[in-house]
Amino acid sequence: MLIPQTIERILNLGGGVSIDASKYIPQSLERFAAFAAQSGATLILRNCQHLLPQTMERIAAYGKGNVIFNFDE
Repeated sequence: MLIPQTIERILNLGGGVSIDASKYIPQSLERFAAFAAQSGATLILRNCQHLLPQTMERIAAYGKGNVIFNFDE
């Protein structure tokens, strides 16, 4: 598992990432989404079924269309 700062740097540089959302706290996911929105990168969050609806809404708002939620896992 990558540390949050590494993921933030990748997203900030415009690189898209796919991560397991269950491995990070909601505040980190929100930050990842904000970095993705700022750079135009794509953030794919897998294993999202455990997230609360309000958390997903905040992440979506921070991501401004750059976040994909995957519930298939």
